[in-house]
Amino acid sequence: MSKTSDKNGYPTHLSDKIGIVTVGHGSRVPETKGIYEDIARKATKKTGLCVRPAYMKFGKPTIADSVKRFIDEGFKKVIVVPLFILPGMHVSEDIPIVLGLKEGETPDFGYDPIEVPDDVEVIYSNHIGSDDGLATVVLERVKEALL
Repeated sequence: MSKTSDKNGYPTHLSDKIGIVTVGHGSRVPETKGIYEDIARKATKKTGLCVRPAYMKFGKPTIADSVKRFIDEGFKKVIVVPLFILPGMHVSEDIPIVLGLKEGETPDFGYDPIEVPDDVEVIYSNHIGSDDGLATVVLERVKEALL
């Protein structure tokens, strides 16, 4: 099996074995759900990897739902990416607890920590933070506002 990478640096031989869950906070406003789903679709298209959205609160599927779906489908590696700018409580406490990577309680979320089989690796990535790409988006919005 060849260990080649695509133009974005993603290993092509792993594309059918890695699942990615993007986690947004969620909202009581129904129109916001489509934004997280759109991000997941765009990431899938760019990478060729399977990317699915999940919601911390106020939305379905939950983080547990999305991770469990990958596990049930036989994925052996699931990477969870929090779509949060700040490293607040959800990023540093709540999501790691839900993933079973940290001890604690998940109050008000309505689901228990995920039980991950021994042959599955769940990787928790860094949050979005102050990535340079965000500055580019801000400048694009400024240009749009001035037109």
